[in-house]
Amino acid sequence: MIKKLLLIILFTLVLSGGAYAIFADPLEKCMNRVIKGTYDNDEFFAAKAANACNRANNVTEKCMDRVIKGTYDNDEFFALKAAEVCLGN
Repeated sequence: MIKKLLLIILFTLVLSGGAYAIFADPLEKCMNRVIKGTYDNDEFFAAKAANACNRANNVTEKCMDRVIKGTYDNDEFFALKAAEVCLGN
């Protein structure tokens, strides 16, 4: 019974993309957010995103959420600025 429940939860996470969110590297998550929000998915700016996110860790995403929500009125365009603030760049 418990095995089935765990399998259902894991399967749901995989289908919803939640497994990516759980297992993704903090640097990759930060870079994806900066490229998507600030640079409109333009991979040309991957180096700038990598530079801004170079010390990302497990709390970077939460920090970015708070900075974007509190300071930038939920505007993801400021993801780069939030990453820089949260990582001390």
